[in-house]
Formats: sequence, C-alpha cells, structure tokens
Amino acid sequence: MNNSIPSANLPAAPASIDACMARADAHFRARRLTEAIDEYEQVIKRQPRHLQALHHAGIASFENGQLDEAGKFLDRALHEAPHRADLWEQRGLLAALTGNAIAAEAFFHRALAFADRRATIYANLADCLRSSKRLDEAMTYYAKSLEIEPGSLHALRSLASISQQSGRHDDAANYWLRAWAIDPTRAADGAKLIQALGKAGRADLIGTVVSQMREYFADDATALKELSFALNCVDRAEDALAVANQGLRLDPANAWLHHNATFALSMLGDFQQMRTHSIEAARLMPDNATMQYNLATTLLRFGDFEEGWKRYKWLDKLAENEDAAVPGVPLWKGESVAGCDFLLVGEQGLGDELQFLRCADWLHRRGANVDVWIHGPLAEIAACAAGVRDVYVTRPSAHYHYWCRMLRMPEYMHLSMSMLPVAMPYLSGTKHKQQQWQTRIDAISPKRHPAQLRVGVVWAGSPTHGLDRYRSISLDLLKPLFFIPDVIWHSLQKGALERQSESLAVEFDLRTLGPQINDFTDTLAILETLDLLITVDTSVAHLAGAAGLPVWMLIPTCADWRWLIDRTDSPWYPSMRLFRQRTPGDWTSVIETVRQELQRRACPREVDIS
Repeated sequence: MNNSIPSANLPAAPASIDACMARADAHFRARRLTEAIDEYEQVIKRQPRHLQALHHAGIASFENGQLDEAGKFLDRALHEAPHRADLWEQRGLLAALTGNAIAAEAFFHRALAFADRRATIYANLADCLRSSKRLDEAMTYYAKSLEIEPGSLHALRSLASISQQSGRHDDAANYWLRAWAIDPTRAADGAKLIQALGKAGRADLIGTVVSQMREYFADDATALKELSFALNCVDRAEDALAVANQGLRLDPANAWLHHNATFALSMLGDFQQMRTHSIEAARLMPDNATMQYNLATTLLRFGDFEEGWKRYKWLDKLAENEDAAVPGVPLWKGESVAGCDFLLVGEQGLGDELQFLRCADWLHRRGANVDVWIHGPLAEIAACAAGVRDVYVTRPSAHYHYWCRMLRMPEYMHLSMSMLPVAMPYLSGTKHKQQQWQTRIDAISPKRHPAQLRVGVVWAGSPTHGLDRYRSISLDLLKPLFFIPDVIWHSLQKGALERQSESLAVEFDLRTLGPQINDFTDTLAILETLDLLITVDTSVAHLAGAAGLPVWMLIPTCADWRWLIDRTDSPWYPSMRLFRQRTPGDWTSVIETVRQELQRRACPREVDIS
C-alpha cells in the first residue's frame, strides 16, 4: 500500500533569500521598479533586518517616486548600520529632494563623520547650502569636493556659477576655463565661459574659445545660437553676427538665430539688415513677446508709427514687466475722454516717462481731467507738465473712468510724426525756482561779455541701464570742448560721478552743480539759465527737449529707436540736435564734430586752426 502524498499537493518550498534578492536586483537593473520593490519587501518580511534589502528597497522607492516609503526603508537601514556613510548621504539626498534642507544638511554632516574623503558628500552638502542661499558656505564645500576630485565638473560648474553671481568674475572665468579644458563638448559651458571672460576683462582668450566652438559645433544650429547670444553679451557684435549667420545657413527657420543677428546688427548700426532679421524672427514666432516687441521698436525706428504702435503692446507680455494694471478701471482704447477722470500710468525709465508726459496735454485738450502715476524722482517735475491735474508715486485709490500706460497711448491717439511738434513745449519750471537758480548761476558764472556762452554737460546715464556701456562716456573725452574760449561750463551730472568734474575745475572753466541739484525741478531751472546742454542719451536730454530748451545729444551707433535713422534732428523735440556715432565705440570723432560746431557758435568770427 502506497501511503505517500502526491508531490503536486505539497506547498512549494520558499525561495532562498539570495534568490529573492537576485530577482529583485534584476528587476531593479531592468528598471522594473515596482516588481523590484515587491521582491525586496518579500525579503524584508522574512528578514526584517536584512540591510541590503532595506537599502535597495529605499533606493528603488526613491527612483519610483515613492519618497515617503524610501525614507522609511533608509531609516530602517540606518538603524541597522549607523556607520554607513553612503546611507547617510542617500538619506540626505532624499531630505533635500523633499525640501527639508535642515535635515538634509544634518544627514550630510553625519555622512562626513564616517567618510571625510568622499567628494560626492561634500558636493551634495554644498548643493544643499546653495539651495538655501548660503553661497559662501556652499563654495567652501564645493572647493573641498574639488580638492578630492579635481576633475569634478559639477563642482567646477557650481563654483563658476556662484562666483559669477557674486561678482567674482575672475574666479568664475578660471573655474569655467578648468571645466572647459576637461569637457569642451557642452555649448552651454562654452557660452558661459565666454561671458565670464568678458566680464573678467580677459577678452584675449575669447577668440580661442569661439574658434573651438565654431569648429566643434559647426553642424549644430542650437549650439551656434547659444554662442551668438554669448558674444552679443560681451560686446562682440561682429563675431555674434558671423556665428548667427553660420547657424542660419544650417537652420534658416531658427527664430532665435534671427533674433541674435538682429541684436548684433543693431549694435553695428546696420538697421536695414536688422529690419530683415527682425521681421523674419517675428514671422517665425508670431506668439513670442520678445520677437514681436523687437519688431515693434524696429518699425518705430523706421518711422512706421501706425504698425509699430499697434505691436508695442507686446511689451506688456514680457516676463520682466511689472503689472501696473488698475483693477476695476477700464483700459482706455481710444474712447472719448470729454469730462472723464483719466489716470495716465508711467512706465520703463525716467526718460520714457518724460517723453510721454506729452500725452497728458493731449488728453486734457480733449476734455479729460488727467492724473499721473509716475516714478518718484519725477513727481515734482510732472506736476509742472501741461495738462496734469495731480501726480501720484503709488497706485492712487481714487476712481477713474479710464486708465492707460503712457507708451500704449500712441496707438489709440493715432500718433503720427506730424503730430509730434504740436503743443511744444509741454514742461516748464516754476518762476520762483528759476529766479533762484538764475541768481546763483550769475554769482558763480558771471559772463565777461554778453556773447559768452553758458553750457551744461552730462556724460553718463544710470549704470543700471542694460545698454549704459554704449551710451555713457568718460568725462575725459569731453576735454577738447573745454578748451573752446568764451564758454563757461557747468556739470549737471548726478549720481556716483557727480563730483568727478571737480578735478578739472582748476584746469578748465568748469562748475560742478550736481551736488546742489535735489530734483528735476532744480535741473530744469538750471537749464533755463544756460544757453545749451550737451549730453549723452539720458533723462536730462528728455527734460531739456520737453521744455523746448537747446540740447545737443551724443548718441551711439546703436541709438534707441526713438532717435530714428540718420537724422540730425528729432521730431520728438524740435530744440534737440543729434550727433551720431558712425563707428561703434568711436566717440572721438563725435566729440570733434561737436567741438567744431560749438566753436562756430561761441567764436563765430574766429577761424578754427586746430
């Protein structure tokens, strides 16, 4: 009699722990993470203190996006092996990923207590500190990581970026050079290296990097786009244009390459070619605010006011623009304003606001009561503008029938070139302040004879302006003007450079007024006592023009759109004369032209023998 039980009815023998781990690890390597986690959990059920299973389950859960579960597995693994630096490091990475920077930092420090020569721990701790904006501490730990692993691209790139962000441009350039020497195959690194070299004043090295990149990325339009952008950032417009054209031969429909070419051509003063690329960029990206706004200013530069002002509204969609909307008040779009209370909202720079304060008078002449919301430094002078009832420097609480940004007004005004000289001037100072300054100027700058000229100078705009390096000049460049006889010079320069002219007071007939100027009403009162202002493109030029006072303005090759093309006058300001730079960076010839013209005016009977 056979009493044996058929084997088919016996329960299967449990797989060995090693076999389960092998299957789990195979699933993990094949990226079947859910199956891997299930197998690891089977091992843990049988051996709750199985370190490898706990560790691997934590990593698999982490990579599968199950962060809470990953933390639990890793915590249990750490309970079994509190001496394992790799477990502390991974626990730190998990804490950092979940936004717990304090815990992450503590975990990384515990890891370093057991492995103080592991570069990745220092780098991960540095990443944590960097995310918490503790940049100096982060740099210390990136540097320690680099000591252990000198070829760490992550540490080099991080140190370079933080150095650049902190204004340590030479350090940034050195770190990027080291990273580039290790791996010259990343276009983003090459572009950042070029920008760092430019800011560090090491332009002599840029050419080599450009040549390397143009050769290595000769067939990569995207990389050439990054390179041309970087070259524009470091004032190498000719190189930027050449690279952009190289990229466009590969990809003629790349809007950003057209955009980069547009910028380079504008810096070079080639506005005809600039217009071609600007139109193409806008055509290729019809919904991109940058492309459309650039085309708007291009059209305005060429005097196409109708289409240019229609497109100018794209400026509102640029990410960096502050929302100046007035909730609950209709945006004006050309409706009748007779009897309406109207809020005119300033925007962009002080010069823009001075230029478009003229809109207040236009509205007032059509029956509106116009209040202006404007930047603080212009509050006093804006109150002197024609058509302005009240001025605010913060959002007013009063009710209005309509509101509009200043530079959106022209579209709905149907502003044309022929309208610009009408109702000029629209700014005037107070008689009291003008008399005060007349008395002071007469005292410090008495004229030896009636024909002697009093001339004001301003040589620099705000250094925070994105293109200030192109428009502002050195005071020394103006010295040839100061030798002209029968001219008494007055510096109206404000800001950090306002006392710079004091060093020339002994050598030249030059008065420094900047420290005595409190606001734009002082500046206007001074201008009303002078015969002429010579200035770079800054807010004081607009002030003089808006007041109808004589002003000669020096403008770079890349002159702003409002100064149009090739003109020596400005339809915006009939009292203004433009002296244009013809070659990028060449101010000497511009100053020489000004010198000759001023000498003719100051000494009409004298022959210029210089």
